[in-house]
Amino acid sequence: MNRQVILTLSMFLVVLFSWGVFAQQYSYDYKNMKMDEYWAELSKWQKREADAKAAIAQEEAKIAQLQEQIAAAEQQEANCWNEIYALLETDEANYNAFLDDCKSLESDLSGFVSLTPEEIYNRRGELDEYRNRLAELRKDKRSLGPEPYMVLQRVENMIGDAEQKATPAAAGRYEVQRGDYLWKIAKKPDVYGDPYAWMRIYTSNRDQISNPDLIYPNQVFRIPRVEGRNEVWVQRGESLFSIAQRLGSPFTWQKIYEANKDVISDANLIYPYMVLTLPGQ
Repeated sequence: MNRQVILTLSMFLVVLFSWGVFAQQYSYDYKNMKMDEYWAELSKWQKREADAKAAIAQEEAKIAQLQEQIAAAEQQEANCWNEIYALLETDEANYNAFLDDCKSLESDLSGFVSLTPEEIYNRRGELDEYRNRLAELRKDKRSLGPEPYMVLQRVENMIGDAEQKATPAAAGRYEVQRGDYLWKIAKKPDVYGDPYAWMRIYTSNRDQISNPDLIYPNQVFRIPRVEGRNEVWVQRGESLFSIAQRLGSPFTWQKIYEANKDVISDANLIYPYMVLTLPGQ
């Protein structure tokens, strides 16, 4: 049902309702009514009918005027969109198809952001894929359109939220108390619950710990919970060669050694729980 039909029907119902209400206010004893009273009442009703028809005519004129304004506005909107499509070197169908792609990325990402910090961090490769999808969409000129632009802005914000949400999973914090030492800290249930993991704390905080036997109250250490993007965690029985092999290139073990000489004194001797930095990172 178009706007004109709705407006016309609305006005008709208003007038009809008004007549009904007015009629209910009057009742006549036609058997005892005198002729002059009848003609007087008839004259009144004829005038009211004429007034109502005039009011309807006025409203219909207003409806016609409004309909013209609506049509002009719609045409102006269509012209504006045609100018936008021309600037973006596309048409309505291709523009809408691109908008659907943007909304699809937003929908996929909204589910990802709802994951726990640990899940997001462990699936950070997917976050990289979302970031790449965003970059590809922004290469398209259609991304400058008003709707795609807003959707992609929301996507960028969601990626930032996911990165921020995953930060606590990547590394907790521990403030050194008087009497603490690395073995004791690592043994705490809320840290690792494993005293041998002291090596992980040491190698993750090499900027603060030059000697693992010397730590001080109020120092705040990073307590990593999951392996970082530019890190490798040494497993029991591993060597630099086997780590390099696990990473896909066994002959790069020398580069790993060079990147971690501050914690590896002997290339043939590394320990479980060590956190090594990958070369080139």
